[in-house]
Amino acid sequence: MSDKDDEKSFREAMNDVRPLSGKKSSKTHLGESRRPGADIPDSTLRARRRAAELDKPSAGAALSEAWIEPVDPEQPIAFSRPGIQHTRLRQLRQGVLPIQFQLDLHGYKIDEARELINEFIQASRYRGLSCVRIIHGKSHRCKERQSTLKSHTNHWLKQMPDVLAFCSAPQSEGGTGSVLVLLKRK
Repeated sequence: MSDKDDEKSFREAMNDVRPLSGKKSSKTHLGESRRPGADIPDSTLRARRRAAELDKPSAGAALSEAWIEPVDPEQPIAFSRPGIQHTRLRQLRQGVLPIQFQLDLHGYKIDEARELINEFIQASRYRGLSCVRIIHGKSHRCKERQSTLKSHTNHWLKQMPDVLAFCSAPQSEGGTGSVLVLLKRK
């Protein structure tokens, strides 16, 4: 069914619908009129307005949650952008590149982990680091494989333009419970 067919069907279904008559009211359940925020001091309202104006959505919120591909706890993960040298990828997979910084996500919730990963990648890039490690764990105890930090980490890192490549760490560096990340140079 096309969009035009959907719209036509919707309009036909809504043909007999009429808006409710009457005026919107700001009356309370007792019938008395009340202005919004009447019992809140003006200084508090001004402070809230200033905070709302300054409040910016976090960059981590831009990372998609649409559909997360489930990753098995023991499954190695890997990703690379086109144009990355094979030698560099092999060095990353073998753990030859020195790990300059790391983030441990054990104990964090999914939303917190998203923010932390975003801030960690930005801070690492700002510091001029090229190889970092993120320890996400394996989530053996989780019954829903799809909600693991490993699955989310795999999904989010692919969305970050500063990430050139990543792969599961060698066994000596954390194995499939952590990921080595190769970052763009500053």
